[in-house]
Amino acid sequence: MYAPTYYPVIEPKADDSYIITGTEDRLDLIAYDFYGDATLWWVVAMVNNLPGDSLFPPQGFYLRIPKNLSDILMKYNQSNNI
Repeated sequence: MYAPTYYPVIEPKADDSYIITGTEDRLDLIAYDFYGDATLWWVVAMVNNLPGDSLFPPQGFYLRIPKNLSDILMKYNQSNNI
């Protein structure tokens, strides 16, 4: 049986980082640079309302990178009974 994945709402915080994407940026590499874990690319995609079908954000996109990762992962785990 397939179980849906639930993603938490991630509110903006004062300590979030922001970058402007370039031609070779990828969400998995950005997640690795900021979190040390490329599998957390979905966090960056989620907070920026990007579709999950590509790891390449639009060039010149103003990308928000949340810092409160532990809170985000806690909410994710609770929502998905992990």
